Amino acid sequence: MKSCYQAVTANAACIMNLEGYGLQPGCNADLVMLEAHDPIEAIRLKAKRRMVMRRGKVIAENPSTPTRLNLDGRRSELDQRFV
Repeated sequence: MKSCYQAVTANAACIMNLEGYGLQPGCNADLVMLEAHDPIEAIRLKAKRRMVMRRGKVIAENPSTPTRLNLDGRRSELDQRFV
C-alpha cells in the first residue's frame, strides 16, 4: 500500500515527466495535507484534507474540529488527529 501511495503522491511528477515539482527551493510545491498518521491510514480512513497548496500558496483550508465529550458532568474535547 505504501508504494501505491507513493506512486500517486510523491512520485506522480516523476512518472509524468514533469519538471519543477517537489518540495525543494524553486519547485512548484503543490501538495495536499491529510489528517492521518501515515499513508496507510490516509487510504484506509479516506483521510480528510486539511490544507491544499498550489505553487506554494494555500488555496484551501479545512481546520480540524475537535469532538466534544460530556462524561459524568465534565466537558472536554478530543482532537481526533491524535487518537
